[in-house]
Order: sequence, then C-alpha cells, then structure tokens
Amino acid sequence: MAKRLLLALLLGITGIALMPPDLPAKGTEASVQGATVPGLPYRYVAIAPDSSEGITSGGKTARLTVVTQIDKRGGRVGRWWTVPGPYSIPAAAYDDRAGGLSSDGGTLVLSRFSWIYPPRTTNLAILDTRLYLRHPGGGKRPRHAIRKVHLDGSFSYDAISPDGSRIYLIEHLSPYYGGPYRVRALETKSGKLLPKPIVDPSEPWEQMQGTPISRVTGADGRWAYTLYSAHQKGRYDRAHKPFIHALDTVAGKAVCVELPQLEGYPTSFQLALRVDSADGQLEVLNHRPPQKGSRALLSVDTGDFTVHRPPPVATASSGLGPWPPIVALSALAAALLVWIAMRQRREALDDGRTTRE
Repeated sequence: MAKRLLLALLLGITGIALMPPDLPAKGTEASVQGATVPGLPYRYVAIAPDSSEGITSGGKTARLTVVTQIDKRGGRVGRWWTVPGPYSIPAAAYDDRAGGLSSDGGTLVLSRFSWIYPPRTTNLAILDTRLYLRHPGGGKRPRHAIRKVHLDGSFSYDAISPDGSRIYLIEHLSPYYGGPYRVRALETKSGKLLPKPIVDPSEPWEQMQGTPISRVTGADGRWAYTLYSAHQKGRYDRAHKPFIHALDTVAGKAVCVELPQLEGYPTSFQLALRVDSADGQLEVLNHRPPQKGSRALLSVDTGDFTVHRPPPVATASSGLGPWPPIVALSALAAALLVWIAMRQRREALDDGRTTRE
C-alpha cells in the first residue's frame, strides 16, 4: 500500500516538475513550491495536500509531504523524500521565490503549516539533500536525511548559512504579523536555539518590528539582506520608516540600515532590493523588476553600509532630472537668438520713427 501511494505521488510530481514552480498542475490539489541557488543544476520541490484530509490511495489516507530533486535542464526527477505532515518550503519576504536552501545546496529547511496564528509551537524539518531517505541495511545505522525540530512559540524562517550549519529564525513577540520580533540562531546539528538573539551591536536595545518586503543574498550566500517596512504604532493605514536588516549568516552578526530618505514613502510595499552584479552594491528599487519604470531610489554600500542617492538620469519621456550639458547649451543659445532678434526688431522700429520725423 505504501509503495502504491508513493508511486502515485511521484507520478504526479513528474507531471508537475515540468511546470513553473508557482503554478499547480491542472487537476491536482497540491501546493507546489521550488527552491534553488545559482550554479545548482537542481530545483527542490515540496508537494503537500492543501486539505487536512491528505492524499487517499486504496481507501487509506496519508498526510505527508513529498520533496523531490528535479533537474533544471530536463525536469527529470532525481532523489525524493517523504515527510509526515503538511510542510512547505519557506520564504523570507514577500518577493522571495522560495528560501530555505543553503548556497551549497546541501541543506533544505521545511516549515510545517499551522492553522493557528500565531502558532503555539513551531515545527521544522531539516533535510540533508546529500542523503537518501532509506539506507541499505547492515553495519552501523547511518544518519537519517531528515531531522525534526520542535520549538515552543511562533517562529518563521529568515536565513541559512552557506554550509547549512546554522539556521536563522524570526521569533514573533506579538500576536499580529509585522509586530515586534527578534532574530534567533539555531544550530542545525543539535536542533537547539542559541540563547542570545542576533542584534545590531550599535543598537542593542532597539526593538525591531516590521514586515519583510524584499530579500536578496550576496553572491556567496553569506549575507542576507531584507527590506522591511514598519508602521506607526497603532496605525496601519500608512507605512513608514523602511529599513534594511543585513545579516551575516556565518559570523552571526547583524547590521540595521536605516532609510530615512524613504520615510513616509506612499507605496513602500512595492519597494524591492537588488544586488548590482557589477560592484555588489545594494539598490532599493521603486518597483520589482522587470516592471516598467523600475529604477533605483537608493544605493547602499555593502562594505560600510552608507546610503546614497544615485545620480538622477534624464529621460526624454519624463523630462525629469538635470539636462545634459549639450541640452543646456542648446537652450541657452536658442534664448540668446530670440533676444537678439527681438532687439533688432526694436531697433528697426526706432529707426523708422526717426526717419518719419
């Protein structure tokens, strides 16, 4: 029975693997999410039933999640694992396609869905993608591919170190989303939280709160940058005080970058982060690319975290920004010609009056 159920699930996954990660296959009732990192030839997809009834096969119901390794080039299914219960691949921000995967591709974090918010407990499944779910018998029992972690309180995924040895979580300190929180580090090997939260040493007593809008990571996966939008206390009709939380996932250190230039920005939930591939600098965009009109509002130096406004660029369609020198000189020359023509006309009129007199 178990083999028939797994076969049915994998057949469904094979069809889903060829589809975009955000779109469920027609005729299925499963949530499909994928996670990958640059340079990795695989994408990891988690499929779990949407309903609490689970997946039925042969009159029996199984409540489980299937995680598969799918080749990006042809959609071929490689390794697969099953996890009892409804799990999903977490995202750290609204525009994070799917987080939870370390930059070396060896560790994948799954979070269990809860119908209660805030949940009283948080359950994670940490998958070692280098191991199979089942191992050959005989000899010393090898380490299992999946480690379960149970935490009291409400936590959500934030980041993971490049080698997967440490996972960072957001500990929610209030019953509403976007309220006060703190960043906690969890050792993957032991499944235990480190006692001290991760804070900016320059602001050790600052209470952090806000909603994660955009997430990008550095080229090597070490630094995780999250753009937050906070709200005035007791008010949710106007977002204000956007800031960037820069997390060093190797050293376990954080820097909070204030963005006073964007305080009161009317559409802060449309802002997005981007890492400039040329110099590695952070850019705060007014819209998520590739939306039309997406442009950089601010630039952040990832070395010292200073914030700059990029020089404005003039465009023929908008007319915004300073004119280039050639345009300014042309305008000055045209004005001068108009002034000379008017002066000559006035002198001609004066000469005509003098002749008649």
